[in-house]
Amino acid sequence: MFSDFINRFRMISLKWKLLFPYLFFSFVGTTSLVLIGLSSQQEIIKEEEKKELLRYYDIFRVSVRQKAEQALAMATVIAENPIIEDLFWKKDRSGLLDYVRPLFEKLQNDFGIKQLHFHILPGKSYLRVHKPEQSGEMIAYRTSIMDVLKTGQGTKSLEWGLTGLGIRGIVPVFRNKELAGSMEIGYPFGRSFLEKQTKRWGPDFSVYEKKGPHTYTLLASTKASPKRFSLSESLASDSTEKSQIFIAPPRFPHIALLAGPLRDYRGEVVAVVEVEVNRSAIVQRLSKTKTLMVVVALVGICVSFFLVWIVAMVFIHPIKEIVAAAQEIAQGKRETRLNPRSNDEIGVLGHSLNTMLNSLKERRLQIEEYARTLERRVQERTADLVSSEEKYRTLVDNIPVGVYRILSDGTIEFINPYLIDTLGFDPEDMLGNRFFWQEKVWGHDEARSQEIMDILKKDPSEFRKERVVMDKQGQKHVFMDHAIPCWDDAGDLRWFEGIMVDITELKNLQEKALRTEEIRLLGEISARFAHEMRNPLATVGGFARRLKDTLSENERQQMLAKIIMDEVARLEDILKSILSSIKPFTLNLVTVHPNEIIQSSLKEEKGRLTDKRIQLETALSPSIPSIQGDEFLLKQALDCILKNEIINMPEGEKLFLSTDGGTENVMITIRHNAKGLANEDLSQFFYPRFTGNAETTIHDLPLARIVIHRHGGKVDVFREGENVVLKIELPLKQQV
Repeated sequence: MFSDFINRFRMISLKWKLLFPYLFFSFVGTTSLVLIGLSSQQEIIKEEEKKELLRYYDIFRVSVRQKAEQALAMATVIAENPIIEDLFWKKDRSGLLDYVRPLFEKLQNDFGIKQLHFHILPGKSYLRVHKPEQSGEMIAYRTSIMDVLKTGQGTKSLEWGLTGLGIRGIVPVFRNKELAGSMEIGYPFGRSFLEKQTKRWGPDFSVYEKKGPHTYTLLASTKASPKRFSLSESLASDSTEKSQIFIAPPRFPHIALLAGPLRDYRGEVVAVVEVEVNRSAIVQRLSKTKTLMVVVALVGICVSFFLVWIVAMVFIHPIKEIVAAAQEIAQGKRETRLNPRSNDEIGVLGHSLNTMLNSLKERRLQIEEYARTLERRVQERTADLVSSEEKYRTLVDNIPVGVYRILSDGTIEFINPYLIDTLGFDPEDMLGNRFFWQEKVWGHDEARSQEIMDILKKDPSEFRKERVVMDKQGQKHVFMDHAIPCWDDAGDLRWFEGIMVDITELKNLQEKALRTEEIRLLGEISARFAHEMRNPLATVGGFARRLKDTLSENERQQMLAKIIMDEVARLEDILKSILSSIKPFTLNLVTVHPNEIIQSSLKEEKGRLTDKRIQLETALSPSIPSIQGDEFLLKQALDCILKNEIINMPEGEKLFLSTDGGTENVMITIRHNAKGLANEDLSQFFYPRFTGNAETTIHDLPLARIVIHRHGGKVDVFREGENVVLKIELPLKQQV
């Protein structure tokens, strides 16, 4: 159907081909501008309405908060009255009622309070001045009262009570700094409060009280018909944690609503306030604006139609003249030049037709000349093609890039020597096996390879993919494969040819660079983290020590302070170990002898060996050569390892230490009994054990292994029967 329309459109005259698009786009553009303008205006007005609703919602919450603060202030003044404190402390209920009743009546008349309530420990109603006959029940459900009795601090809240939802201020009552109980003053939270807000600010307010997780009932409203729009369905399905705004809800286009939560002092939702604003004036203004924009749009469309018609007529007339002249030129009836009337595009077209006339004459002469010299030119072109083929073959055979051509059935038609040498397969095996490319290069089974062939057949563009190919010896090579399909006149795939660039070394370098960058980044993050942790730990440890010193030994808090000190010390040990492990260093290579370093380290550990009654057996080979290394760092590493072994050995055991050498390496062996050492301890041998005891914690133990690795050596820790063996292998010379 669409193709029929296109064909019919092609058959109409140029005049209508120009008029239809111009008229259509003029109509669409004008209509779109009108729709966008109306939509933008409505969105702007809606945003302003939302801001206005949010402002009224904030004003309402501020009014509730001000009432609560007023109630708290009056309750504080009454609670500090010495007479009330004395009567309340003595539990003189009748005296307290007689004294407070006139004050309550005055506050009720002047400020409109409805509740004045006294409570006693442990959370019991003592006296309701507004309802003296009701008292004595437990009020543990009143969390605000229980918190005031517990903390001794006053609070204000919108909270439920026996008389319903009210704005309450609750304060403790003390006598001689001893808590006698608490008292509260409450304002009613009903229609009268809402009417005052409506009278002052304008919008209607309705309050829905929360009866359950998704149950809300109307508490009070200033609307004449509060149920004309109900939020019950929305409140039952949506969360009331945030305010909800309804601009022109269904069936009520002339109102805008906001439903916002009201919370108690703990932040829990106890009710929802509905703010309703009449938007009839806005709807009327939008309707007038819409009518005006439609009228303007219609006038603009009519004017544009008329102007487009005139412009089309101006262009069509000279084009008709040029078309007639072109038809005469095509039929060979015209050889005289045209006379262009202007220098615009139409004039350029006339000049082009004149140029075409001249070109036709020149081409006719050239064709006659080519016909005379055709045979000689064919021979020259043939020789050039043969030469180009030889150059291309030489280039393909010697270029360090794999070049191939694969037929549509998978047969390898051509593959250059570079790719054959790289993969290591025999050319006969590669060219004679139709599935070689699918199995060895693509690395898929026949079904998956056929799927790739189908993709190449359907997609006429080039195909790029990174491939991992195993050569005949099993060595992995990474290639970037770039294949280009070739099609015949019927649209079928004849072959695809491409190049494969070996990027194995590049991938290895990229992986090494990524690993190096990751290690560097982890080191920087660890150093920053460790430095940032030191000051807080020092502060915590200092305060824990001061707290411990101020407490007696029998107090439980002193034991807790000591636990904090021990854990802080343990964390400080961990930080020291981290900083030691990631601290950068440079090797200062000199000629050192391993036996001398070992003897120096054993001399420093002599006292610790004696204290633990450890028998030392050494077999230091005098024939081992000197090595190239940093004497200070190697001694520090060996000191840490020996100290760690001696500390973790049982008392009275034997420690065996030997050295041996070869033509390239020096071997240091440490062996001792370790019955209780688990396999997990062997895998984590160079991770220091943080016990909180500075004497038994070796912070530089991880650094010791790093130093050995930086010297080009390696460390092995393994079990041999009941013994644990540690072997350190160091090269004689450093690789530069």
